[in-house]
Amino acid sequence: MGFFEQVLYILKDGIELGLIWALLALGVFISFRILDFADLTAEGTITLGSSIMAVLLIKTDSILLGMLIAFSGGFISGIITGVLHTKFKIPPILSGIIMMTALYSLNRRILGKASVYLAENKTIYTFLRTIIDSPFFAKALTSFSLLLIIVIMIYLLFGTEIGISIRATGMNQKMAKVQGINTDLMIIFGLALSNALIALCGALVAQSNRSANLEVGRGTIVIGLASIIIGEILFGKRTFKNCLISVVLGSIVFQLLIGIAITIGLNPNDLKLIQAVLIAFILAAPEVKKWRKKNGGKQNVKVEQYI
Repeated sequence: MGFFEQVLYILKDGIELGLIWALLALGVFISFRILDFADLTAEGTITLGSSIMAVLLIKTDSILLGMLIAFSGGFISGIITGVLHTKFKIPPILSGIIMMTALYSLNRRILGKASVYLAENKTIYTFLRTIIDSPFFAKALTSFSLLLIIVIMIYLLFGTEIGISIRATGMNQKMAKVQGINTDLMIIFGLALSNALIALCGALVAQSNRSANLEVGRGTIVIGLASIIIGEILFGKRTFKNCLISVVLGSIVFQLLIGIAITIGLNPNDLKLIQAVLIAFILAAPEVKKWRKKNGGKQNVKVEQYI
């Protein structure tokens, strides 16, 4: 494979996967950025969505039913996580871990085994594939159309009174309570929406890969965070609309980086480690910059004292 063919392959793969995993990034964005809630439920809900979709496709061959139930499953999972935190006062991380652990057993029950494969079952990508000859354009256009609808709906939702209340709760919970906002309800609804989108991403992953397994959720929180942070660095976060677009573009860039890493010969087994190091570096960078500025200023003061 020539150089330009490799570049084209990486671009296609990055766009195709990035548009699918952008749903995960949007879900993590709602919990992590808007609600300031480190929700580990995501690792279980993406597998839940994938498992429900695969099993229902095999048993009923209904794409719409599978995606609706996958979305609902994620929504209910988020509600339970929110209730554990708001009503039983369990810390956010522990609430997510409890739900993630419970979902592992539930997902095994749904699948019935470690993995399920879809043979000739129709998927959401089948329709355009019969019209468009290119597999890449058919899959990318399908994912983009669904993603565009969801981004518009999220944008409109967060412009309503409920959406503004969720954002106010995430910014300053005490102040939101003073304003008469039911912060517990906003947290529960926000987490429900977040996990519903993540489960929907799992449903798309199952249809794209034509398979579902219990390992699909491993490391998903890192993928979501990486997409958000990369998007914010490269494309900014001036307005809420800009934030949503940045998350989607960040997801595509992140998948491109993974493709480049594999192409240059990095072991795929080391990708999770690389992702973790990258996230740690990006998150720590502002603090390192402050530390250097602070210490640099002290050194300048000391020098001036001797002049």
